[in-house]
Amino acid sequence: MPHVEGTPEQFKAFMKMDLDGPIHMLNMLRFKPDGGREAYAKYSAHTRPLLEQRGGKAVYRAEARKAVIGDEDWDEIFVIEYPSKAAFLDMVMSEEYQSGVHLRHEALADSRLVCMQSS
Repeated sequence: MPHVEGTPEQFKAFMKMDLDGPIHMLNMLRFKPDGGREAYAKYSAHTRPLLEQRGGKAVYRAEARKAVIGDEDWDEIFVIEYPSKAAFLDMVMSEEYQSGVHLRHEALADSRLVCMQSS
């Protein structure tokens, strides 16, 4: 089953997590054929300034080649660092960010977003 947005239950569980300090978000993307990659570039251009305003940054980005374990193949994988959970939430809940979410939907056939934190 494809996923482009998380469920309300997933968001509530994330909100309850006690996360102090920086967090990293692992993004795994599968683009829609016929223009998905280009639409995602527009989403990225829209989102990058919002990310940077909150102290966030891309720390790794690569084109995925082939799953070695598992059966999910991805087009692109990247990691975004946020200075805090609050910075991430401030961005994704902002009106500015929400005005560009449609670009993400236009771009993606499937995705995963995993919150990570160093232990």
